Amino acid sequence: MALFDNFIKNKLKNLLSQSVYEYWIHSGVVNNIPDNPEAYIEQGYSGNTTVYSIISRIDAMRKQATLKLYDKDGKEITDHELIKYLDKVNSQLSTNDFITQLIVYWLTIGEFFVYKLAPDVGLNKGKVQELHVLPSADVEIIEGTILEPIRGYKIEGNYNIELPYPAVYQGKKFNPNWNEERTLHGQSPLRAAAKTLSKLNQIEITETKQFENQGPSYILFKDSNGSTSIQDQTLTIQQKDDIEKMNRNASKGNNRGLPAVSRVKLGKLDLGQKLADMTVIESSNSGIIALCAVYGFPPELLGYGQKTYNNMATARKAAWTDCIIPNLITVSETLNECLINNIPEYKGMYFGFDTSEVEELQEGMELKVGWMNAAGWSGNQVLQATGKPTVNNPLMDEPRIPMGVTFLSDYGAPLDEGAKDFGDYLNKK
Repeated sequence: MALFDNFIKNKLKNLLSQSVYEYWIHSGVVNNIPDNPEAYIEQGYSGNTTVYSIISRIDAMRKQATLKLYDKDGKEITDHELIKYLDKVNSQLSTNDFITQLIVYWLTIGEFFVYKLAPDVGLNKGKVQELHVLPSADVEIIEGTILEPIRGYKIEGNYNIELPYPAVYQGKKFNPNWNEERTLHGQSPLRAAAKTLSKLNQIEITETKQFENQGPSYILFKDSNGSTSIQDQTLTIQQKDDIEKMNRNASKGNNRGLPAVSRVKLGKLDLGQKLADMTVIESSNSGIIALCAVYGFPPELLGYGQKTYNNMATARKAAWTDCIIPNLITVSETLNECLINNIPEYKGMYFGFDTSEVEELQEGMELKVGWMNAAGWSGNQVLQATGKPTVNNPLMDEPRIPMGVTFLSDYGAPLDEGAKDFGDYLNKK
């Protein structure tokens, strides 16, 4: 009964949200987007240029990293049955497109659902043979008991399919309001930015409406030059037609941009407000920067803020460390949970992303290798730490002693009996 009540409440909530949204579109009064996955996709990823640009840029940049299979020692595995998942997750979906779908759902609605196709019997029992990304905005969670909160998943709409809990992996962002809202879904990043997103969408609507409904931007009238005569303040029909004809001719071909000269002394009355006068541009810029902050993505990479060479290099590196790599960790954890973690014979293996070829992350590599060498790291430890394949040679596993480091006594300097530490040898006459 409780499950049915929750279902009715959710339906009523969705209908109310839809009504509010329609009221906003038609009247321009309500300005918050509905709090549901469909709205975040339609008005966010699919309906807002900034959200689409940020997520697309994150997905494009992450392709510089390479997905690989590693053993427990961090060495790359190049010959194993799991290698096939580096190319495709099923016969129709490449792994690259699979990752894109996860990232889009993850950054738009705050969760994704992956169906794991695995046999129940036979030699490959429990081993996942295919992965499929479900239409995550249409997936509803079927509640269970207190001890087992999730009984399964249901795909709404035309599919009307129910899937058991073990067959689906749900990745979700933490939702601190889950108990109050009685939901097991994750929280969308766009929920925190709902007002900003609504404002940006309204700005685009305002700009579009100005172009669609633009009438004359100003009125020309005859300058009376201080006269009180009504006849002297009005234009004749012929004068009015001549001025309109002059304006039309001035906007044609080679005349465009050239000043128009009238034999009648005219005044000008501006109509309406320009977008710049309404601070729309400034409001739009601040909203875009706020959306970038929600995703941890530097606004400089979208053309906002200072764009010097050093700033851009720093911004690209920050995009990797603060945004792209954390999202790739979510992807690799998903692959490991779906394909590896529950199979005993795969123990110690894991999928991970190699970022050693990412140009933005190579800055400071020389300094990093320098202190590793100074600390006596083995050759293979250095190679592994920098994302390079290790060398199968015992010498590469031995600690290395840096040459040129000696003790003070090697130079024959007398050791004072009263000397207690290195500081006692400094500044002595």
